[in-house]
Amino acid sequence: MGQPVVEVAPAKPWRARLITAVRILAAAGIVYFIVATTVRQWSDVAATFRALSWPSLIASLLAAVVSLWTTMMAWRAMVGSIDHPLRVRDAAPIMLVGSLGKYLPGSVWAYVVQMELGRRAGVSRSKVFIGSVLVSGLGVTSGLILTTPGFGAALDGVKASGHEVFGSVAVWASVILLPFAVACCYPPLLTWIVGRAMRVLRRPPLDRPITWRPILSSVAWCVAGYVTAGLHVWLLVRSHLPGLSGLTGSVFAMALAMSISTFVIVAPSGLGAREFLMAIALAGLGVPWATAWALTLVSRLLFTVADVAAAGVAGAVGLRRIRHATSPSPAPAPSQAPAPPSQSPSQS
Repeated sequence: MGQPVVEVAPAKPWRARLITAVRILAAAGIVYFIVATTVRQWSDVAATFRALSWPSLIASLLAAVVSLWTTMMAWRAMVGSIDHPLRVRDAAPIMLVGSLGKYLPGSVWAYVVQMELGRRAGVSRSKVFIGSVLVSGLGVTSGLILTTPGFGAALDGVKASGHEVFGSVAVWASVILLPFAVACCYPPLLTWIVGRAMRVLRRPPLDRPITWRPILSSVAWCVAGYVTAGLHVWLLVRSHLPGLSGLTGSVFAMALAMSISTFVIVAPSGLGAREFLMAIALAGLGVPWATAWALTLVSRLLFTVADVAAAGVAGAVGLRRIRHATSPSPAPAPSQAPAPPSQSPSQS
């Protein structure tokens, strides 16, 4: 007797409309905040734009590209441990091209694209999804750890921003999340969490438990990504934060901004939230608020260009190979003449 078919009730239309309306309102509010903040301080913002040199902008763009590459390597290390190892030229188009989905409202589109590209490369959709979520979690954990020495400076920056309520909530959220994020990096606990997720997704369990090696490897690549992202910021702000201390502060600012803005799922790629948090951190380090805000806008523009450029190169190199690998091979042509029958031992 076959298994009974369980019908899943579709989501109620009013609930879907409500979620869509909330996302639209949140996105509109974020855009209004960015525009209003920029217009209100336009004279200082414009002066900051004019003060930036082309060599600094180009070097900052290259640092952003390297940061994206390290994130791809962190993803490759984790997915390779839960499914099968991937070459860099296979992992790059899946991660970098798929990441362009983060510019759409919501956090699911990047995962959807990555799952489809991963399937074409021979990795199951569920394991691509789990790997991407794990790397996002490890990235948040790494960022919170790097942010720890700068919590005091961030709170000082909150006062300079003029948005004390939202800024304080964001900074204290990072303090509260840190111990939970670190605890979830413990391999047995992480394996259990992933196992439960696979059961919810109705997918087969992991072939083997997650060990320290992929976790530490992914975390190391994530830390390298934050360092290069911090270098990207420092190349823009070094006239205000010179020397090694300025570079360290820039790493802290980027770690705070990228880790906490991950949770703002209604904003495409954390738009608005990341800029606000980075400006808070830079203001706490002594950069004037208007200047800090202007530099975060430049940083966003450069990272967007870096995303598109990295995805374009990775796609050009890898997607054609993935497509050819999944296309059915042509059937062999029949031979012109039938092969002569082999002789049996009795005929020889």
